[in-house]
Amino acid sequence: MPAKKRSKKASKASKKKTSKKAATPKVLLVNIIPKSLSGETHQDSEPTIAVNPANLQQIVATAFTPDPQHGEYAPIYMSQDGGNTWTLNSIVPGNNRRTGTGDITVKFSKSSNVLYAGILRGDSRGFRLNILRTKNFMSSTPMEILVDRKGVDQPYVQVATVSRGPHKGKDRLYVGNNDLHVKSGATATIDRSLNAAVSNPRFKKIRVESRDTPGQDGPPVRPSIHPDGTAYAIYQSWRTYDDDSGEGTADIVVLRDDNWGSGSKPFSDLIDPLDGKTGVRVAQSTKFNFHGSLGLQRTGGDVALVVDPTNSDVVYIAYNDDHGVDYVLHLLRSKDRGETWSQDLRKIRNALNPGLAINNAGKLGFLYQALRGPAAAQRWITKLELTRNGSSWTTLTLATTPAEIPEFKFDPYLGDYAHLMAVGKDFYGIFSASNTPRKKNFPCGVVYQRNANWTTETLLNVNNTSPVKVSIDPFFVKVAG
Repeated sequence: MPAKKRSKKASKASKKKTSKKAATPKVLLVNIIPKSLSGETHQDSEPTIAVNPANLQQIVATAFTPDPQHGEYAPIYMSQDGGNTWTLNSIVPGNNRRTGTGDITVKFSKSSNVLYAGILRGDSRGFRLNILRTKNFMSSTPMEILVDRKGVDQPYVQVATVSRGPHKGKDRLYVGNNDLHVKSGATATIDRSLNAAVSNPRFKKIRVESRDTPGQDGPPVRPSIHPDGTAYAIYQSWRTYDDDSGEGTADIVVLRDDNWGSGSKPFSDLIDPLDGKTGVRVAQSTKFNFHGSLGLQRTGGDVALVVDPTNSDVVYIAYNDDHGVDYVLHLLRSKDRGETWSQDLRKIRNALNPGLAINNAGKLGFLYQALRGPAAAQRWITKLELTRNGSSWTTLTLATTPAEIPEFKFDPYLGDYAHLMAVGKDFYGIFSASNTPRKKNFPCGVVYQRNANWTTETLLNVNNTSPVKVSIDPFFVKVAG
């Protein structure tokens, strides 16, 4: 008996159902240099971003941007309308005329308007660390100095606020850093305060390295804290290093603490099954070259880590290593609190500056910058990849810009890191790139605050007439989750 003929209506409905595609996420991309600074040509590299969970319209960004008035305080960028427009507020101690501050990262408290920062002062030699705080980032009052010491590299700030129990409301502040004044060579360090919002918070320097090094660890030490008190961290544990060549080997080590890093031996709840020491070696004897480069951007080793806010058992990491002439970026996942790890979920050739974030639905965002193209026409491709399962991905190309325009002014060219975070379902990020006003350079669209003629592809001064040289600018991105 022949099958019944389907009605035209049913056939059309079936066709519509099978051809449906996932909606492309909504992207807001903004060059955050204000119109009032349209004439500036600084190398505004190495950006970070912080969104205020208490008011999502309030966002703070940072970069190597000096104070326009040449004062003693470096600026932060701030937005009060969700990232659409930006202004500067010079409240960070230690401005210099070339880069403003040195390394800087920022983070808001989870339950108040308090903004924390870790910086290397721009007015001091010898890697002078300040840990800072302000209760009103829009005020002209300079940020308060909580910690001040020398010999520290790449401070990286994370904050968690206790949501229940006897310590409810306390800000837990963690600043990963490379403390080069440690004579033992165990330089990977986390400065931790269990109550950072009080008048005079106490800090503990936690030395997280448990193995012998050739004198130091790699610069990046990255903590990530779950609301239930599970604290993770990742660092590059150096095994060998040659001063002359800049070449060395390192293990990629992940740490965990199950109670806010508050015990007598913080960050010691993960033990490597092979050597019995603190911290699981996810990758061993990875190669790096501290004198290496991709285009005009220096290399040497990137790491990133994020814990899933919906499940503290799940954590993702990214790290770089040298494979012959390639600088390879790896992405891995653990589903059992860092005990065991997947194979590479992503393996990307000649890419760096990884940023990781997970939204409140468990979706991962993976930001990076990759060098592509023939030697004479190389470009930096900035991408954000999104996934729910680690196997199927949505890829957004945010920028594709010339790799050697503008000219190099200082290290780092783009920065030793970009940044990505999630609040609720949405992703917020920032990266630095060449600022030629050319529409095809920004496939998802872009908004410039600074004056630009998009027809002639020319930057313009404050008078909106005089041409301005191309430079490196920070770009804010928001992607709806």
